[in-house]
Amino acid sequence: MRSLPALLGTLALALALGSLVVGHLLLIPALAGNTDLIDANLARTLAEPLALECATLIGFACVVLAGLAKPWLKHTLALSVSLVAVAIAALDRLALLPRMQAAWSRVDLVAGRPVERVREAEQLQQTHEIALILLLVALVSLVVLATWQRAKPSPA
Repeated sequence: MRSLPALLGTLALALALGSLVVGHLLLIPALAGNTDLIDANLARTLAEPLALECATLIGFACVVLAGLAKPWLKHTLALSVSLVAVAIAALDRLALLPRMQAAWSRVDLVAGRPVERVREAEQLQQTHEIALILLLVALVSLVVLATWQRAKPSPA
């Protein structure tokens, strides 16, 4: 039964990292920036549900990681880092993304107007990107802890 927390923890970590890297860092910017065939406003609107789903998957995976951090990694830092990841993921999903999407919906991207709302939406976008970077750092540190735990010689 010692391998079940390791298996579930590895799967949750892979889900969180996959949703973050593939979803938030590759697919969503590619979809929102695809203005060759569709209007920029429509492209951003089409990317919004995908961003919410990716953020939901990341939040779920971080909660699972927090639950499995102690039995899986057996390190005091692992629980703290996983709880930080849960807090960042929850803040991003529940506060930042809805506010950012609401701010972008009040902007005409083609005309770039109204300018003050564009600035507000860009600031929220930048805050969202900072949260994603912090979440990526937390998840990669869990990967490092898991690798270190696996490389550590077990007592005979």
